[in-house]
Amino acid sequence: MDGVRYPAVAGSFYPSGRALIEMLEEFFSDLGEEGNERRITAGVAPHAGYVFSGYTASRTYKAIFEDGLPETFVILGPNHTGLGSPIAVYPAGKWRTPLGDVEVDAEIAKAIAKLSGIADLDELAHRYEHSIEVQLPFIQYLAKRAGRAVKIVPIALGIQDEETSEDLGKAVFEASRELGRDVVVIASTDFMHYGPMYGYMPFRARADELPHRIKEWDFRVIRRILDFDVRGMFRELREMNHTMCGPGGVGTAIVYSRLAGALEAELLHYTTSYEVSRSTEAVVGYASIVMRR
Repeated sequence: MDGVRYPAVAGSFYPSGRALIEMLEEFFSDLGEEGNERRITAGVAPHAGYVFSGYTASRTYKAIFEDGLPETFVILGPNHTGLGSPIAVYPAGKWRTPLGDVEVDAEIAKAIAKLSGIADLDELAHRYEHSIEVQLPFIQYLAKRAGRAVKIVPIALGIQDEETSEDLGKAVFEASRELGRDVVVIASTDFMHYGPMYGYMPFRARADELPHRIKEWDFRVIRRILDFDVRGMFRELREMNHTMCGPGGVGTAIVYSRLAGALEAELLHYTTSYEVSRSTEAVVGYASIVMRR
């Protein structure tokens, strides 16, 4: 290994080259000036193809930029590949995208793994996983706009439950406090996955009604997130047999935010893939959320 994690989904989930910059410029066409309030403790952003969810993800990062970029983004995403440790903190090195390299904050990565009772320092879980990689171009674009570098701590979750959320949320908070690091947690998740391609159709609806029905189901979960209610979120997911893919990261963001003094959460944008694809074979919900002190 040369210390670089190479892109696994550039050119598929998001463009490479000039097309990526043009897409980001379009997403951030309404971007304001970088702020210095630093009230935002965490954000939720989707990780599908940019054509479907990129605008929604950009709303999270726009809010963070206008609030003030942190030193380090701790980014938690689901492990879709099954490789590596169930709770895998990327230890050190750089992650590469078509926009360049982002440095891993090795110091806080090691501290999180040490303070956690369940996390391991592990690269393998991240090698082909897209859920964290797709967040990086947003961060890189805004860091360049601000004229400074930021670091990342990628954490891939193969286990997602209340206990994992509590453990990691506390570990991230304690590590950031111990090192005096200014941190924002990013929970990378999509919401309901509906349709024959996913083998999940808990209700039937006409094509034109489907986005509204999916939104109703997703909002049962989103309401719990906005209330900082980790156990309530997982209870709703179990009761509905919901197909949200990254609840552990969201739970971690809530726990960290509570400890960091967050008082409010806001839903910034919601959409579904149907708005773009018009396909009922596979429909996914996407939400942008931030949590603030």
